[in-house]
Amino acid sequence: MATRTRIEIDPINPVVGAVASGADLSRSFDPEEVATIRKAVLTHGAVFFRDQDITQADTVAFLKNFGELCTDPFAKASLEKVPDEFTVHDMQTYGNGQATALWHMDSTLGAEPAAFLTLRALELPPSGGSDTCWGSMYAAYETLSQPVRDMIDGLEAEHSGYKTLPLLGLGYGETLQQDMRNTHPVVRVHPETGRKALFVNELWTEKIVGVSSHESQSILDMLWKHSQRPEFTMRWKWQVNDIVMWDNMAFQHYAVNDYEGSRVLQKGYVKGDRPVGPG
Repeated sequence: MATRTRIEIDPINPVVGAVASGADLSRSFDPEEVATIRKAVLTHGAVFFRDQDITQADTVAFLKNFGELCTDPFAKASLEKVPDEFTVHDMQTYGNGQATALWHMDSTLGAEPAAFLTLRALELPPSGGSDTCWGSMYAAYETLSQPVRDMIDGLEAEHSGYKTLPLLGLGYGETLQQDMRNTHPVVRVHPETGRKALFVNELWTEKIVGVSSHESQSILDMLWKHSQRPEFTMRWKWQVNDIVMWDNMAFQHYAVNDYEGSRVLQKGYVKGDRPVGPG
């Protein structure tokens, strides 16, 4: 019987990102290994695995260790139960580069945004570039002054595709629920860690509920600018067969739109819950 290599987790910086070594995602994982990976994702937000030459079915099997699978809640396909084998899909990113070059969590306009996601690099542009950044919304919240935290703890915001839809490439809108919108707390209490995180983002959050449009925009502009500070973030330079798993409940990301040519990533989703705020 082959001896399993112990999974090692090496942080990239103190607030976001880690690299996992000793993990082969083409094989099954025992409960202890699953717990190690889950803890790393919850602690570091985004965990990267290098050199994973795996199949779509391998990715599906890996993700099923962490919960029920789903597809993008913004997609019309999510209106019906999607078989697990179709929840992981290849995505040509060049056409939607303008939309993803804004800091965001995935599809927060949905009632239950995905809890965890994966991306695996299948094809990268020959010109280079196309990095992706991740940022901690824990750090963003925790470094706000106490009076600001007290104010936003009780606020809610409406999320929609108001900004996203005009930025998407031709044909994308036909597959999406264009009228979807949901209201979520501005500050989310993470269902597993219990920590508070900012839960507004520049791509999906349209307005703060219950305040004037001027007040709403001023609050959002301040929170967006604060959450994008470099010290809350990291930047990953992709190699083919890199795969990342990240916590969509408390970490945002940004796809750098500095490339030309084909860039294909394979994406998978683990179903989330409806966000809950403080108190």
